[in-house]
Amino acid sequence: MTALHLPQRLTAFTCTLNSAGHVLMVRHERLGVVRWELPGGHVEPGETPAEAATRETFEETGLQVDVTHLVAECRHHWRHRAVGILYFLATPAADHRPRLVEPGIQAIDWLDPNELDPDDTSALALPVVRHLATSRPAHPLLFEATHLQTQSGWEPRLTRSWLRLGRCW
Repeated sequence: MTALHLPQRLTAFTCTLNSAGHVLMVRHERLGVVRWELPGGHVEPGETPAEAATRETFEETGLQVDVTHLVAECRHHWRHRAVGILYFLATPAADHRPRLVEPGIQAIDWLDPNELDPDDTSALALPVVRHLATSRPAHPLLFEATHLQTQSGWEPRLTRSWLRLGRCW
């Protein structure tokens, strides 16, 4: 019998779009590298991934959001561990401006998905934002990623991606 390898951690992020079609992003330093990322973080015991994505977005931006549905899943393999990453489409719950709340976040902004610089955007966020910007897809994007050492620090790298057309990978 083959062992089942489940993620050691689960994280959840929001891809929040405003009425202009711009996405809420945070400029974050992580592992020595500063990039634009989607707000999110670890799922805590007792909460659903959607609840974690909502909570983390509020903690990082001060903005309440309404999560609608899952738009992407990532299996992130790095340093002999696996992390499951879930991405949810969300809309702002109220007409509030995001604000800097959490240390480590240098800026928060609504960015045009078509104008994101791949060299300045996390490889864990870029495929999700592009997936949503292209067609408001009916099927979630699935992808795998790892981290590579660069001159700047440890940076995520996409290893493969595909669309989920059924109920399983």
